[in-house]
Amino acid sequence: MGTVAALRAFAELVLPSCCAGCGAPVAPLCPACDQVVRTARRGRARPARPRPCPSGFPPTWSAVPYDGPVAAMLRAFKDAGRGDLAGPLSGLLRTAVAGAIAGDRQLRAALLEDRPVLVVPVPSRGASVRARGREPMSELARHAVAGTGLRVVPALRIGSLVAGAGVDQAGLGADARAVNVAGTMRVRRRAAVVPGSVCLVLDDIVTTGSTLAESARALRAAGARSVSAATVAATQRHTTSL
Repeated sequence: MGTVAALRAFAELVLPSCCAGCGAPVAPLCPACDQVVRTARRGRARPARPRPCPSGFPPTWSAVPYDGPVAAMLRAFKDAGRGDLAGPLSGLLRTAVAGAIAGDRQLRAALLEDRPVLVVPVPSRGASVRARGREPMSELARHAVAGTGLRVVPALRIGSLVAGAGVDQAGLGADARAVNVAGTMRVRRRAAVVPGSVCLVLDDIVTTGSTLAESARALRAAGARSVSAATVAATQRHTTSL
């Protein structure tokens, strides 16, 4: 590869030149895809509940259905290194957080009474972190709650000695996902999850609900009084209310 070609390839990696939503030659989003995101951000998040719903699934709100430009954006952000999408995607997540606050009585009461609320991003698996060089959900969570006074606490980790802890969820069905994540989540020893904590779990997508249910189980086992969740998107095939 010549010098010019190498520089062009590097520029494409560092400075994406296409729309993450549809591939049009404008970055980060073309006007049409940008409008989709802006419209969703001005809307209201809706409850998302998987069908069938796993035991222990927390009350969850999602900003948009997982399809179209948003689905493409999430894939690009997570797996193609499109960090330039943190702004629009975290805006959608912020809409979902607002929906959770409005809809969950215990979360809303904790905020009104100025009690601590822990914002907990769902952790990535070790192999994913090594491959990507980052934790996408932690990044989105920080952007989503910036300036709100809410505190992001990476309280959860995936136990390295748990069978299946290195298996990616992508492509697995509902039963396989439930088995894959069962018992995998651990609360970090230094996390401030004290008895009575109110926790808001953040994730990118709710599909079968197994990851959020397992996250809630681990937090409740550590003493959390209340756990709710917010996600950017929810798959329509597996969830109601969106």
